[in-house]
Amino acid sequence: MAKKDKGWIKLYRQVTDTYIWEAKEPFDRRSAWIDLLLMANHEERSFLLRNGRNQIVGEGQLFTSIGHLAERWHWSRGRVNRYLGLLSEQGMCTVSGTPSGTLLTLVKYGDFQHGRTADRTPNGTTDDTSDGTTDGTRTRTNIQELINKNVKQEERARARGSYSEDDFE
Repeated sequence: MAKKDKGWIKLYRQVTDTYIWEAKEPFDRRSAWIDLLLMANHEERSFLLRNGRNQIVGEGQLFTSIGHLAERWHWSRGRVNRYLGLLSEQGMCTVSGTPSGTLLTLVKYGDFQHGRTADRTPNGTTDDTSDGTTDGTRTRTNIQELINKNVKQEERARARGSYSEDDFE
């Protein structure tokens, strides 16, 4: 079987707004993992809990409950607990239960989000290099600028209440 670990894709969170994602059938383990990736924060945020405490949730973390995941995935609470235990055993996430909910930390979220390899840089390059070509290919810095521009455009589109692929490069 060919290795499929080369490169990454950008997956907009709006994929969860489609009828396919909202189907009333249970998730499989792969779909649940992708759902966790989509639900995780892409930047640190804080919010107030019902008890008035401030909860800080960092990049690659989500604050949820076993009951919410069970309802979302159409699973039993026991199956959710077993699944999260499996992910924890595999080193894919950590699970911290609190009286107010469950804090999940996706261990390699940065690798998925930023497309970084084991040496912490895209495709094994060093942090301060570009591809050095003169044939019009984009440097890593230019690609990151485009990603940042697209994120800002997406935020503006969401604020307007409209979203179209034409809004993005």
